Amino acid sequence: MSANHAKRGCEPRRENIPLDFGEIPCRYFGYSKEIELISNGVPSGEKRQIWSLSLRLPSADRVTTVRAEPRIRRFQQWAGRRNTLISVLVGIACAIAAWLRIPALARDTLWAEDGRNFLQAAVNQGPIFSLFDPYAGYLHTIPRMISSLVVLFTPVPDYAYAMTAATCVAAGGAAAVVYVCSRDVVPSLPGRLALAGITVLAPLAPREVLGNAANLHSIMFWMLFWMLLYRPRSRAGSYLLGVIAALAALTEIQSLFLLPLLLLALRDRRRWPMRVGYLLGAATQVVVTLVWSRAPAGNPAVGIPSILYGYLINSVLPLWMPQNAIGPSVAAGGVMLAILLTVPIVVALAITVIRGSALQRVTAIALTAGSVLVYSASVIDNPNSFYDYASFSTSQLETLWLTRYGVVPSMMLIAVLVLGATTVWRTASAIREPREVRGHRPGAVRRTARVGAAAVIAVILLAQFTPQGTRRSSGPAWQPQILSNAQACERRPDSAAVNFKETIGWTVTLDCGAIEQYG
Repeated sequence: MSANHAKRGCEPRRENIPLDFGEIPCRYFGYSKEIELISNGVPSGEKRQIWSLSLRLPSADRVTTVRAEPRIRRFQQWAGRRNTLISVLVGIACAIAAWLRIPALARDTLWAEDGRNFLQAAVNQGPIFSLFDPYAGYLHTIPRMISSLVVLFTPVPDYAYAMTAATCVAAGGAAAVVYVCSRDVVPSLPGRLALAGITVLAPLAPREVLGNAANLHSIMFWMLFWMLLYRPRSRAGSYLLGVIAALAALTEIQSLFLLPLLLLALRDRRRWPMRVGYLLGAATQVVVTLVWSRAPAGNPAVGIPSILYGYLINSVLPLWMPQNAIGPSVAAGGVMLAILLTVPIVVALAITVIRGSALQRVTAIALTAGSVLVYSASVIDNPNSFYDYASFSTSQLETLWLTRYGVVPSMMLIAVLVLGATTVWRTASAIREPREVRGHRPGAVRRTARVGAAAVIAVILLAQFTPQGTRRSSGPAWQPQILSNAQACERRPDSAAVNFKETIGWTVTLDCGAIEQYG
């Protein structure tokens, strides 16, 4: 080891390191300068054509042979230069995917607060004043913005379709932000695409989160997590993300759980506008919940065993089986089945902690702890008898209740699997194989590790892509109600009120004057 490196306290790490083409910052190895890539007798001008490179560590006593994949590298370089374009395409694709995952009837059905609270307030109070109306102890800024735009620009018969479409677009936008902001944690393009896809492809998401504004706050929490880990590349980008962070925090009060992430790179001024926006939104939520606090649920508290069991049922099991199979599976396999299905997640966490970068280790631990915290806090704050899973009989378990409180925790656990998979993919390049099987193509061990890691993520995200059962799947459809009542309103005063049904027995009230033109 050279005197200069000794002075800086650099110690060579004697292990195989996965590399891409080009100069690799030696911070990956614990050094403060860039290391040298030596091609195996190939002139530097032809490096794009070679597959095997040697890494000479500063100690000069060892050369590590690694594999580079120029086609993949060139594609990633192309993608890096077109980051904005790919972000837009990701947002569009995810918005379409969110729409397709919602059954046809559910698209024309208003969900609970979407109608009775958000649309009704936009109609009664106007699209501006309704934006600042607290509900259940905190602000729902983005859902109220959506409902205001729907009332302003959409015909009454299309309210339900417009609310569904707008929230799908919002979810797609959140996915695009996740794609951009996850690059510091997962530099690889496939890993970032997977993380963005989780936003709309999480198996349990259609049940009560996708396509409705009332629970859009869950997606905002997921998006904020990745934003607070990101260092914006430009000042303009930092201010734009600051506005997005403020709106997201003004929509989700649980964003307060993300405060510890601000300790990362605390002095980095490029992050300040984004973090100031987040803090302003979070502080406003605290003030609102103190002044307009929500009424207590009034139900008995749920015990810790039921909270832990419910966490496994609602956050872990949906990753591996469809909704209608979870109850019978739990009734047959009990808690041991749920624990067994956490093993891949624990393995992915261990791989990331052992082989990942410092930021990846922090992220994996934060995702795991955050998933437990979000589910537990939600059940503690909203207790009910159908969350008391530990006391259920076998017959009750067969028809158990799945809650939306498991959606964000399940998304965070899938992200742990993605981090583990990308770590396996990256470190597979350093697997040493017998010389006779080395060649110009990756060996069998590498292929097996990489394909296996990618297959696990693909199965989780795509196996349950088709429209899932939701709490809106049985209607009532909005548009037929408007059209059928419009004719009756032609014979009634414009001020006559008509109630229109939505989910869980709630209603929206409109005057005849607003609907008679559609008869």
